[in-house]
Amino acid sequence: MNTRVGWADLPEQLRRLIETETGPFASEQHMNSGSNCLVGMVMQTAHGDRYFLKGVPDDHNRAVWTQANEALVNPSVRELSAPLMFHISAAGWDVLGFRYLDGHRHADLSPNSPDLPLIADMLRTLAAVPPSEGVVLRTMSDRFAKYAGAGAGLLDGQTIAHTDMQAHNILIGSTARLIDWAWPTLGAAWIDTACTALHMIRAGHEPKDAELWAETLPAYASASEDAVSTLVAAHVALWDEISAADPQPWKGEVADAARRWAAHRGL
Repeated sequence: MNTRVGWADLPEQLRRLIETETGPFASEQHMNSGSNCLVGMVMQTAHGDRYFLKGVPDDHNRAVWTQANEALVNPSVRELSAPLMFHISAAGWDVLGFRYLDGHRHADLSPNSPDLPLIADMLRTLAAVPPSEGVVLRTMSDRFAKYAGAGAGLLDGQTIAHTDMQAHNILIGSTARLIDWAWPTLGAAWIDTACTALHMIRAGHEPKDAELWAETLPAYASASEDAVSTLVAAHVALWDEISAADPQPWKGEVADAARRWAAHRGL
């Protein structure tokens, strides 16, 4: 899914339902990042309010499922993410409407980036966030069983893990915000710090330096060596599979970062 659908292309019934939540439509700006939604726009209303609309046809089952995940977990993480204002399923479409985060940009994970302290602050807070009452999430041991084998249980815990800590999922303003919660998972508190370290390696950090940065965060510092090695090895298997199935350059870069980290750990 990478051809964007404009406001005028949406069914009138859907547009009216969205305007019931937002106020009258005035203009749109399409976003270049993200490829899993046909609707990906910043909508501005006649009142000057802005919303990020993310939508897919309701027969795209996998995408509808990931959007349902985002809606499910948003009450738990909205202070660290973009607040979800509405979720509409109508006229053949499934649409999420988030409050647009003005003054934010995608993160820089490269060495010496000034964004890293803000990301560390976010990860410290996130490590203590459990799911809201009644929210049932897939566990890390279930989700990673294919890649982590007998050690998968070492990845379990009672906090919400995002698991996809790519730079374009981290927005930087006065604080760091984490968006695109398509795969929220119940796991150990250190999982997202480790996932950030993987993408730091992709961005140019040496594995030892990414680990040293991660060790400044208490959740990661308390993780066992076996648990971290289990996740690193699982990422090698996962990203080798992903990059082989869809050989986009960035996926190969993540796979290479995982292999370099595994080599550093002697795996």
